Amino acid sequence: MALKKTTASQGSKAKLLPVRPSPAKASTPKILATKANAPKVKAPKLKAPQALAAKKAAPRAKAPAKKPAAAKPARRTVAGRPEANSVGMKLVPIPAGSFTMGSPKSEKGRGTDEAQLRVTISRPFLISRTVVTKGEWKAVMKTEPWKGERCVVDGDDAPAVYVDWHDAVAFCRKLTVQERAAGWLEKGEHYRLPTEAEWEYACRAGTKSAWSFGADPRKLDAYAWYYGNTGDRKEAYAHRVGLKKPNPWGLYDMHGNIYEWCSDWYKSTLAGGDDPQGPSTGTMKVLRGGGWGYDPARCRSADRTKNDPSFTDFSGGFRIVLAGE
Repeated sequence: MALKKTTASQGSKAKLLPVRPSPAKASTPKILATKANAPKVKAPKLKAPQALAAKKAAPRAKAPAKKPAAAKPARRTVAGRPEANSVGMKLVPIPAGSFTMGSPKSEKGRGTDEAQLRVTISRPFLISRTVVTKGEWKAVMKTEPWKGERCVVDGDDAPAVYVDWHDAVAFCRKLTVQERAAGWLEKGEHYRLPTEAEWEYACRAGTKSAWSFGADPRKLDAYAWYYGNTGDRKEAYAHRVGLKKPNPWGLYDMHGNIYEWCSDWYKSTLAGGDDPQGPSTGTMKVLRGGGWGYDPARCRSADRTKNDPSFTDFSGGFRIVLAGE
C-alpha cells in the first residue's frame, strides 16, 4: 500500500543573453595634438544633491506581474492523522514491516490452513479505517444491492453487504477513475482490495495473539460484533461501523461484524516471503475477519475462509487499500 515519494525540484538556471558587437566607429582624420591647439575640456561635475535628483529621475524597469498560483486539489496525507478521501472514507497509514502470518498449533480454534510463515510487507500503504459503508457505496456505484434483502439494518453508516468479489473490485476501479479525473490521486496511485497478507498484517497491528487485543475471548465483546452479543440481543444483522473499540493501529471491526473480501485466490497453504499475492489462479476467493453470526474462534486474526467470487449474503463486504504502482 508504496506510497508517494516526493523529490525536491531543481532550481531554474539563468539564461545567458547573446552579446551583441558594438557598432563600428566612423573614421575621422587624425589631428596631432600639441600644447598649443589641444582644447581643454572638463567634464561637468554634479553636486551631491543634483546627482541624487538625477538618480531618482531615472525611470525604473517594472518587474513583470506574477500570475496567481493555480489552486491545487486537497489530497490525503500518507503519514500522520488520516484524512477523508473524496467520498468521506478515512484512510489509515500502515507502515512497512515483517510479521509471522498464520497461527501457532497451540491456538484454540485454529484451522488446518493456518500454518505459520514469515511475511514482509515491503512498502507502506493506506487502508480504510472501516469497511465500505452503504453511503460510500451509493456515492460511487449509485446502486443499493442490499435493498429488499434480509438481515440488513438502515443507515448510511452501516456496512455495504450483499456485495460479491467482482462488485468490490468494480467499486475500487470506479473510485480510482473518479479521483484521478478530479486530480485527487498522485500518478500511479489506485484503489484495490487488500492482499490476504496485508489484511492480516493490518489486523494484527504488531500483535502476536489470537486477537489484536490479546488471547482472552471474554474481551471480544468490546471489539467485535459476533454471535455472543448479537444472538442474545436478537440483532441478526451487520451493525453500523465504528461502534466497537479499534485495534492498536486505529482500524475498526477487523474482528467480527462482516467477512471481508481479499484479492487472493484461496489455497490451503499460505504464501510467504515478500509481499505475497497468493496463487495466480483458483476457484475460491479469500475472506477474512469473521462476522456477526460467528463464534469467537472465527473472528481471530489468523482465521481464513473462502467462497465463490460471485457469492453474496448479509455478512459479506470489504474494505479498500490505496497503493502506488
